Amino acid sequence: MKKYIFYAAAALAVLASCNKTIEDQKAEVVFQVARYQNVTKADPADYKDEYAAVPFGAFSWFKGQNPADNTTFMTNQKVSYNSAKNLWAPEGTTYYWPKTGSLDFICYSPYTADGTNAPLPTVTETGISYPAWDVRNHPVDLMYADKVTGLTNNKNTYYYNGVPTLFRHAFAKVTFAITTPYLEATGENGDKTRWEIIINDITLNNILTTGGLDLTLNSDGTWKKPADNVWNADDTIKENITLDLSGLGTEHKLDGSDQPLDADMFVLPQWLTGGQEVVINVTINTYRDNNDGTGEHLVLTETGVEIKADLSAGSMDRWGINQNVTYTFNVTPSLGTPVDTDGDGVPDDQAPTTVYFDPAVTDWENITVNAGINI
Repeated sequence: MKKYIFYAAAALAVLASCNKTIEDQKAEVVFQVARYQNVTKADPADYKDEYAAVPFGAFSWFKGQNPADNTTFMTNQKVSYNSAKNLWAPEGTTYYWPKTGSLDFICYSPYTADGTNAPLPTVTETGISYPAWDVRNHPVDLMYADKVTGLTNNKNTYYYNGVPTLFRHAFAKVTFAITTPYLEATGENGDKTRWEIIINDITLNNILTTGGLDLTLNSDGTWKKPADNVWNADDTIKENITLDLSGLGTEHKLDGSDQPLDADMFVLPQWLTGGQEVVINVTINTYRDNNDGTGEHLVLTETGVEIKADLSAGSMDRWGINQNVTYTFNVTPSLGTPVDTDGDGVPDDQAPTTVYFDPAVTDWENITVNAGINI
């Protein structure tokens, strides 16, 4: 009898021990999130650095040891940052890692339930499809993450212990600066000319704003983007965009440095072959000091001067997915000639063109008068 009791007590002890072990080892599904920057960066940025308040959406699929057990695990699950625990976790529902099998994940950012604040993609195990979206009227930093497959538990890859989630930007981003190669010039006789350039407005014309995107999964697990790295744009919807000039101060004057404009924007990745251009409207005041002791005085004011340039200048033939393109507009106050300032054989600056003269004299027109003159 005692022997029986001993075995029963032992069984209860083992059962209690098993229950405690299960409680200690159960693991919640959480996420470790990073944001891809560009190919020149060795390490991606922590998503939390800029997007701690931006939840993202997660889709997940369970892959069982028996293929008949395969099923959907998460469907557009909202994932938010928990500052108290310093982790990213599903909001409203707690998920635990399955005992067997593995989980696959595809995530996108920012999260949306109905597609009102951001485009709601159609996500399958092999593709992400974004509907047509007007990026100008509804600007968001749209991102999609690399697919993660065969995961059986949280792991450390980037900044947290969780599902490694590496986001890539789906739109392009453009930033702007403006400068001038010179504002003064000295003549051979010591006379000086000074220019004042005032930027009235800067407009980007014929910008495509609406389009959709389809991404399919390559055999190596990477996303296959469109061959030309641009969205499927609606070329009938174009917009002229006036840039914010607040970065130039209240007077909008150029000072000779690279002056950033407060006009960074997300744009639809697109070919720049549809007449996309920048139009800069300026006022130029020309001052001259003749070196005669009278000092500097205003000699010329040019108002409403329009300077145009294609946004496809140089090798920039498109705004591509995940590209951050910086334009520096170089405005000269007078006609200029190319100058190779750094000696690399490529003209990279503009020097003012001095006014010279090309004198010539026409030959006399000989007139013979055959009339007699009486005196």
